[in-house]
Amino acid sequence: MIKNSNYPVYLLIGIFLITANSTQAQVQENTILDRFNRNVFNPAYAGSEGKVIAFNTRSTWKGIADAPKTNYFMYSGSPKKNLSFGLSVISNKIYIDTRTQYALDASYKLKVGNRYNLFLGVKAGATTKNSDLDELDRITNVENPAIAQTDKATFPVFGFGALLKSEKFYASVAIPNVLNPSKFVKDEVFISSEKPSVYFLTGTSIETGVFGSKIKPYLSAKIIPDSKNQTHIGGTFDFKDTVEVGGGYKSTGYTNIMLLVKTKSGLTMAYAYDFGTPNGPTAVTQSGYEFVLKFNFK
Repeated sequence: MIKNSNYPVYLLIGIFLITANSTQAQVQENTILDRFNRNVFNPAYAGSEGKVIAFNTRSTWKGIADAPKTNYFMYSGSPKKNLSFGLSVISNKIYIDTRTQYALDASYKLKVGNRYNLFLGVKAGATTKNSDLDELDRITNVENPAIAQTDKATFPVFGFGALLKSEKFYASVAIPNVLNPSKFVKDEVFISSEKPSVYFLTGTSIETGVFGSKIKPYLSAKIIPDSKNQTHIGGTFDFKDTVEVGGGYKSTGYTNIMLLVKTKSGLTMAYAYDFGTPNGPTAVTQSGYEFVLKFNFK
């Protein structure tokens, strides 16, 4: 047990500041339900909720063919002697490109005073990228230097994260992958430089004193060097730990609404829909949705 109750807070802030200043941009997932999908990005979440299995799907640019779509799968085992293991799969597909990450997660729990638990995690695995060049609409058969000749590649993944958690507060920071894939794939057209991004999430739970309800505000941020950073602020109204309704706003210009339903059996379902006028003259204005299905083994 760590006796100094302020130590984990300083540690988490330190990790965030160091990584924010030293990392430089990676594949940009565009999620809505940040509170419920951090397991696949931050290995420290393994074991933080016990034994859990979850599936998440995110679809953007509604009505546009071959628009970006992401599916997540996550499993987290129960802690044994403060050590937990899990696995995650992330599949991103857009047009002819499919990128899938397979990773194993491990986290260790430290007790901090009487209120906090500090989880420290590492992630290791591999990512595959496949391009179906046969599906590419070509005007001519003349070789185009802007089109990669490589159609398959595999590169390693290694990341780390931290989660500070109490009954009513949480804060986490993670770098899902510190390895730049361009260092492992020679074709610069097929894999461009993708320097590590930093994921940050914090939130709390406030008792209202009315019918067992709570207000749950949260803030997430994604630091993307060589690109525009993203922030997401929002919150939900929780009625007796059964139903949550809420929404948020992202710095990309999108507003979102969400609904979450929890059952006594351990099954949780969440749905979110985003809409608005995104920032930038070339931004796509179509809306999208995200759906989460999670089961917590009792």
